Amino acid sequence: MEYIIDGFNLIKTSFIKKYERQGIEFAQEFLIDILERYKRKHPTIDITIVFDGKSSNFSFYQRRKIKIIFSNETSADEKIREILENRKERKQIWVVSDDREVQEFTKILGSKFINVNEFLEVVYPLEKKEKIPLNINKNIKYRARLEIEKELKNFYGKKIRENSK
Repeated sequence: MEYIIDGFNLIKTSFIKKYERQGIEFAQEFLIDILERYKRKHPTIDITIVFDGKSSNFSFYQRRKIKIIFSNETSADEKIREILENRKERKQIWVVSDDREVQEFTKILGSKFINVNEFLEVVYPLEKKEKIPLNINKNIKYRARLEIEKELKNFYGKKIRENSK
């Protein structure tokens, strides 16, 4: 089973929209974090998220457990259609979008669609929405926080290994 997600459609039509105030990249990272947590719990499910435009930080998106695609010169809708057209097992694919056009071509191509809020209830249940995510800190951007955590793990990991010898 695979989910193909219309990234900005999901952000703009859900509670994640409020995170756009801190920048669109922040909202993208928040969504990607939700999807990666879900993927860790369900490793057999494939997740592809399609965003309009180009990535501002390709290396950040390339190291993820989910597939992240930027549509570049075309729209995310067209990219999703192209992905579906090139897949053989379309019946195993769920497209996540509230865009009626995307839902229509998804049905025509033999895949299924799920509305944004229904999908979020699956990957991020309602009771979690009210809590502030652990990885959000107003003073430190998400990407910077990841880099800091990575460096701390490397530093303390080396110290622990040195002391255990």
